[in-house]
Amino acid sequence: MKQLLTLLSLLIWLPLAAQQGFSFLNLPANARVAALGGYAVSMADGDLSMGYHNPALLSDSTIGQVYFLFNPFMANINRYNAVTQFKLSKFGPMSAGVLFMDYGMFEETDVVGNVVGTFKAQDYVIYLGKSHTVGPFSLGLNIKMAGSYISSTGATALLFDLGGLYRSPDQSFSVGMVIKNAGFLVTDFSPGQSTPLPFDIELGTTIKPQYMPVRFTFTSSNLMRSQDELFANDPYQTVTMANEIFRYLNLGSAFVLGENVELILGYNHRRNQELRLDQGAFGAGLSYGFMIKIKDYELRYTNMKIYASGGANFFSIKTNATAIKNIF
Repeated sequence: MKQLLTLLSLLIWLPLAAQQGFSFLNLPANARVAALGGYAVSMADGDLSMGYHNPALLSDSTIGQVYFLFNPFMANINRYNAVTQFKLSKFGPMSAGVLFMDYGMFEETDVVGNVVGTFKAQDYVIYLGKSHTVGPFSLGLNIKMAGSYISSTGATALLFDLGGLYRSPDQSFSVGMVIKNAGFLVTDFSPGQSTPLPFDIELGTTIKPQYMPVRFTFTSSNLMRSQDELFANDPYQTVTMANEIFRYLNLGSAFVLGENVELILGYNHRRNQELRLDQGAFGAGLSYGFMIKIKDYELRYTNMKIYASGGANFFSIKTNATAIKNIF
């Protein structure tokens, strides 16, 4: 029962989960984006794991990187992500990754509540990424095969992300845009059903003020969603214009304390508003994290506040293929 309640709480938080299938694709796929508030499409500094959120962020500098993520939720719900980038003789640099979400084991009951067995619920996405850069402009593409399974039924979809990026010559300013999860269903949960896909357009910018060891990231998401959809949890509430605007915005800041340490703070207003209680928000929508680099290993931790009584933890490690070979 605890697992079931946790699963239902997670589905309520996932953006527009009632209207979309494959909503797990909207969750951050790395600890850095989670710390920035859950969305980031413009932070271009040679981080392989950012390519999941915008394939245009892939570059030659990320070739050979290897990234692993462990993201535990409550009640044995866990997410894993592994991705690397390599160079093919005919196609050039490409990234390949797999993201897996395991909801654990559940009891199966009959119509009167008798336990008759157990079943699992799992989601996955296998993805390939490719980018091309000309001067300050980059264009990238992710191809994703996604699957979602509950017991013996499931659905699969073939999806595409198309991303673009502009970087100023002095690297102090960048703008990113991505069209996410465009595609089609391959199979559905039941015949005649047509599960909506989590299509989205995201637009963001990252700014590094001169002489300041900080980068600010502003990202807008759900640009194809109407106000009625974003306020579906309480359609009769009185909403100010500022509240309407900020539900589309995600705010993040990264403080660079030398080459080996980074602190990150983020805020997601929509999550704050959707998950706040009558007594207050209790930090819902806030996130924080840090990075420590030790030789060839970049370690990150993030806590993303999802609801009043807790949040999700993200643990990641980024290294390179050479360092892994040296272990063995």
